[in-house]
Amino acid sequence: MGLDRPVPAWLCAARLRPSRLRHRILLAMVVLLLLTHGGALVGTRLLDDRARELLTAHRLGPAMAAAVEAAERGAQDGTADGPAPASPGTPDLSVGLQPGAPASARPEPPVGWRLEEVPGTPRPVFVAGPPGLPDQAPAPAATLAQSLSTVAERVAGQLRDARVYVRLSSGAWLEFASARYWRVRSTPFELLLAGLAAFGLAGAVLLWLPGRLVRPLEDLAEQATRPHDRLHPRPLPEDGPEEAAALARAFNQTRNALRDLMEGRTHLLAAISHDLRTPATRLRLRAEYVEDEALRAKMMADIDEMAAMVAATLEFLGDDVLREQVEVVAFASLLQSLCDDYADTGRPVAYQEPPPLQFAAVRTIFGVAGGGGERSDRFDHSRQLRLAGRPASLRRAFANLIDNALKYGERATVSVDADAAEIVVDVCDEGPGIPDGEIANVFKPFVRLEGSRNRRTGGSGLGLSIVKSIIEAHQGRIELSNRAGGGLRVRVTLPRML
Repeated sequence: MGLDRPVPAWLCAARLRPSRLRHRILLAMVVLLLLTHGGALVGTRLLDDRARELLTAHRLGPAMAAAVEAAERGAQDGTADGPAPASPGTPDLSVGLQPGAPASARPEPPVGWRLEEVPGTPRPVFVAGPPGLPDQAPAPAATLAQSLSTVAERVAGQLRDARVYVRLSSGAWLEFASARYWRVRSTPFELLLAGLAAFGLAGAVLLWLPGRLVRPLEDLAEQATRPHDRLHPRPLPEDGPEEAAALARAFNQTRNALRDLMEGRTHLLAAISHDLRTPATRLRLRAEYVEDEALRAKMMADIDEMAAMVAATLEFLGDDVLREQVEVVAFASLLQSLCDDYADTGRPVAYQEPPPLQFAAVRTIFGVAGGGGERSDRFDHSRQLRLAGRPASLRRAFANLIDNALKYGERATVSVDADAAEIVVDVCDEGPGIPDGEIANVFKPFVRLEGSRNRRTGGSGLGLSIVKSIIEAHQGRIELSNRAGGGLRVRVTLPRML
């Protein structure tokens, strides 16, 4: 349309904001250097001005003495009824006349100010200032100019507003003020506090700035490593510097491709599972018509073995554990019921419930409850361990561990313990154990320490792989170790909160 529209302020700011990380770091360094060097220059300038003013304040003494002499001459000539002019060479000094009678011994300072006389001066000299004005030290000198120079320098060193009064022969008072020399300044203690505050501010900026610069990368790393929903991951935010945005964009594309691959694999597995069930069912029906009982039994065993192997493979390749909803699980009850199911069928499975909680009695001003010295106590009732997890998947994982213990070790002992953060489960057997060099390989798919493919002696080699995938889906750890007295210990550690 050719119409000029105003550009929003936020868009202008976005254009001025550096988009690359290296440019942001460079800009931050430049800003920090400007702040530190600018602050140092300002502080140095203030200190130099303050020192220069304190060193040159004595120049006010001759100017005040000249003003007193001019006022006395004017009073003698009868031409001066008002303030005497200050010395032309000292524009920083202002002079006022305060009328008074010969009997008036003190001038009238501003309301609320304190008035102190300066001893030892040729003429009566008073100094007025806000509350807290220190007592004035003597300023003896041969001439009034020298005495007033000493007073002017001392008043400037007090670092506060002040007035100096000099009495004339007529009883009036000359009031001197200097907006440059006699004014409020920072004390050394205040300068020290300001320096510490500036140092603290610079330290805070140094601590905040790196975090601000790397926050996009930290957010990207946190989002990328967060162990949540591999089936439906959240896309990483594609903002921040160009480098972080490009990395997040590439990560999102890769993860979307992996998600599509997993979904395609899941659909393929579902189709294979459906297609295999039909011929397996037909083979089972045809085997029923075989007249030779021994041959029929072997065929049925082969069919069952094939179905079990297909089911185990599909279970390992599928993502059923991630599709199950997370809920609060009564974990101790789950393990006990699983072990009871094995025991009810005559399988040698023992369950050791978690030990009771113990605590030490605390000595107070009233002594220890029950009398006597310090003692320990415990809760005798059973502990109901709870964690956030997927109950069906957890039951399947520990059932596989118990099956392995029974298959290779004849007996299985399941024990559990927990603290506030983790639950630890040990599944022990009495078998020959595993060679130390093979422990890292047993979690690999289709790896069996027993060389044959007979399921009665070795299985399909997917049991521990399935267990490991379930435990890792719960952000847990699984470790295998040989027991000192013989047998294998499988230790599973699960966090209580996902």
